[in-house]
Amino acid sequence: CKELGIQNFRFLHMMSTETERLTWKAQGLPGDDLSAENAIVILHSKQYPLVIDPSTQATEWLLTYLKGNDNPVEVTTQQDPKFLQKLELSVRFGKTLVIREVDALESLMLPLLRRDLSRQGARWVVQIGEKQIDFNESFRLFMVT
Repeated sequence: CKELGIQNFRFLHMMSTETERLTWKAQGLPGDDLSAENAIVILHSKQYPLVIDPSTQATEWLLTYLKGNDNPVEVTTQQDPKFLQKLELSVRFGKTLVIREVDALESLMLPLLRRDLSRQGARWVVQIGEKQIDFNESFRLFMVT
């Protein structure tokens, strides 16, 4: 930053507003700078984030934050008998999917995590297991330990 002539650069102030940070704090995010910086990365990442959260504070905040948005939120675990169905429906209908207790990734998720999308006419599809699933651009995925 000094080489570019930028004085007192702060990632936190560049990537979020004071109002956003206060809202996050009201939703349960700890008020320290590291938590706010992590929230920025989680919310603005182009990849699907894996949140390592032994205290579950970040998870609780994330769920509160997501439930305040218009997009429907589905919470599941990979051990859930209906996991594949929930994953497919979330991808197809553009829901937000939060997968809890992630300690390893199912191989059927790899094409989705890599965003291996292919074009079929006017729509994008992704291979999940044995099926080609329509990919909705509104789909969001958060994985939490």
